Amino acid sequence: MSTPTQNRQGNATRTRLVKAAEKLFAAQGVDAVSIRAVNAAAGLGPASVHYHFGTKDDLLAAVLVDLGAAVRDEIWTNVERLAASPGAPTADALVRAVTDPYLELLLRQRVRGMRWVKIIAQISPEGHPALEAAGQHLPETLLDQVRRAYPHSDPDRLALRWAISVMGFIQALSRADEWSHGGGRLSPEDLTAFYDDLVLFVVGGVDRLLGA
Repeated sequence: MSTPTQNRQGNATRTRLVKAAEKLFAAQGVDAVSIRAVNAAAGLGPASVHYHFGTKDDLLAAVLVDLGAAVRDEIWTNVERLAASPGAPTADALVRAVTDPYLELLLRQRVRGMRWVKIIAQISPEGHPALEAAGQHLPETLLDQVRRAYPHSDPDRLALRWAISVMGFIQALSRADEWSHGGGRLSPEDLTAFYDDLVLFVVGGVDRLLGA
């Protein structure tokens, strides 16, 4: 039977591994980072990841949940709000239901939040299984709202076109700091302005792709 002290130590070790993995995955790419590298970066023994998480995919899922649980919950709440509305949502409402939680994360936790976005940008196009394991996949009910908004859109292409729009947003947001004129991180004000312009661009794309 584990003791409270053992539990605290185990939680602390898992936190060290998650944060070490987060840094490495964001900087080097998920595929390029080995379990051995994560253990070494965390200053732990070579069996630590296997003991606390099992596999690299399980560790990745833990990294996604660590910051992404709040993003996921906010997106699901936004989608439920759209579903409860009697009228069909606008393109702006659809896009912001998904994207606003990303901005809120970055304004709360700038450095770690951007690492998380970079990781999502890496693994989302391939539909990595860790996304679903961590509950980071978009809810099917969101597509129901897209269909409400665009009832005449080609049903065979609607999901793909929506996915293209969301992926475009994530990829661009993950590189937001590269647009900083001073070479550092965008200020909160400049980040928000960048986000607003990006959302405006994505909304236009959604309307063009799905409303045609």
